[in-house]
Amino acid sequence: MTNQAIRVLHIEDDFADAMLVQHAVCEAGDLDIAFEVARTLKDAKRCLARTHYDLILLDLRLPDSVHPTDTLETTQSCAGDTPLMILSGSMSVDASHLPDCISRLDKNASFRNQKGEMPTQIAHMIREAVESADFQAI
Repeated sequence: MTNQAIRVLHIEDDFADAMLVQHAVCEAGDLDIAFEVARTLKDAKRCLARTHYDLILLDLRLPDSVHPTDTLETTQSCAGDTPLMILSGSMSVDASHLPDCISRLDKNASFRNQKGEMPTQIAHMIREAVESADFQAI
């Protein structure tokens, strides 16, 4: 990996959730992760067509694609070999729509963590996914 910032496309329709993730990463002291937010799947497709990203953070339920399987399949078809992480507040409901090989972590439960581990955890998971080009659900 070079000294350039890690470029992350965060596909998330809830602005507050997107800001929460960015704040958590900054709070962890990881200032060389740059985020771009797409609020719909259509916007995400445009972003992916014009820019290379090191990682995609994907919410499974978006205004223009509410079924998690469709959201995942469409994103995968546009992502190429870009690593993809599932970050969803509806993980408890959507887990049944994901392949069994994907680990799951509900973002709502994680951000309520009182030990202050989430900022470090999410920054570490982003770096790890980029380095291993892995497919994960968090």
